[in-house]
Amino acid sequence: MNGRSLRLFAAGLVLAFGAFAFIGESSGKPAEVQSARIPLYPAHPNEQRAGMLIYRGGLVLRSGIREFGGWSDIAVNEDGSEILAISDDAHWLRAHLSYDANGDLAGLASGEIAPMLDMQGRPMQGKEGDAEGLTLEHAHDLYGAVAVSFERNVRIWRYDLSHGLDAKPTNVPIGHWVDALHDNQQLEAVTLFKPDTLLTFAETKVNAGDDILGAMEAYPGNGKTPATRMLSVVPHDPFAITSAANAPDGGIYLLERRFSLIGGVGMELRHIPPAEIHEGARLDGEVLADLSFQDANIDNMEGIAVRRGPKGETLLYIISDDNYSPLQRTLLLMFEVKSGQ
Repeated sequence: MNGRSLRLFAAGLVLAFGAFAFIGESSGKPAEVQSARIPLYPAHPNEQRAGMLIYRGGLVLRSGIREFGGWSDIAVNEDGSEILAISDDAHWLRAHLSYDANGDLAGLASGEIAPMLDMQGRPMQGKEGDAEGLTLEHAHDLYGAVAVSFERNVRIWRYDLSHGLDAKPTNVPIGHWVDALHDNQQLEAVTLFKPDTLLTFAETKVNAGDDILGAMEAYPGNGKTPATRMLSVVPHDPFAITSAANAPDGGIYLLERRFSLIGGVGMELRHIPPAEIHEGARLDGEVLADLSFQDANIDNMEGIAVRRGPKGETLLYIISDDNYSPLQRTLLLMFEVKSGQ
C-alpha cells in the first residue's frame, strides 16, 4: 500500500478463525492471515492479571504465505485499528485489528506483506535483512517516516513510507559502540525518545558482569557522522532486551525475553521512568510483569507498541517471533497497564 491509497476493504470472512481478507492497490501483496482468540492462562482462562498488567485479549496468527512470520517489532496507529510490523527476514506487514464489545482484542484482518528494500531498491536477503527494531517518526503515523534497526550488519535506516512500502532507505549514523556487540545479539531495540533523539539498546551484555549497552543517537543525523551519548541497562539475568517503546509519562517500556532448555521461554516487561533517562544513566526501572511459557500463552515475545485507549488507559501490544519454526507460534497480545503504572 502507498501513502496515496488506503483502499483496503473486507473481502470475506474466514469462518474457522474469524479473520477478514483485505485487497486493494498496494506496493505489497495481499496476505491472508487467520486469527484465533486465546486466553492468557490456558489452565485458568478467566484470569486476566499479570503483575501490573491486565490482559485485554490475544490472538494466535497463521498464514500460508511463505513470508509470514519472524515478526520482530510492531507499531500501532492511534485508535488501534491498524498495525505495522517488521520481520527479521526483511518484510513489512500491514494488517487491521478488530475488537469485541468490551474493547478487547478480537481479530486480525488479512492485509499485505512487502519486502524491505536496500538503498539500491533491492529486496534484502540473509544477514543484510535482519531487521529487529521499529519506531515511528511521528507517533502512531504508520504511513510516514520510520526508523528500523538491524543486527548482524548493524545499522539504522530511515524509510519514508509515505512513498509506499517500496520506499528506499537513508542512513542514520550511529556510534562505534555497536562494534563490540556479539553476532545475532547486537542492536535489538530502538525508539524515538525525542524528535531528535533515538534510544537504542543492545540485546545482551558484551561480557559477563557488564551492563547492557545503550545509547542516545542523534536523529535523523547528517547521514555520515554519529552524535552519540552512552547509557546502559542494569541486566535482569537471564533476560535479554527485545524491544522498547515510549510510555505516556515520558519514560519507556522495555520488553525482555529469556530462554533455556530447562526453564523454557519467559517474558519480562519493565517501565523506565523519564527521570532515569539521561547520558551516563544505568536504567533499571520497575518490573511490571514476568510471564512464563509454563503457565501463560507466550512465545518468543519480540516487539512492543503503545497507545492510549478510549478511556485514557495505556494499552500495550506485544508480538512474538516464531523464527519460522513449526514448533513456535506468532502471537499478538494486548495488555492494559494498571492505573498509576
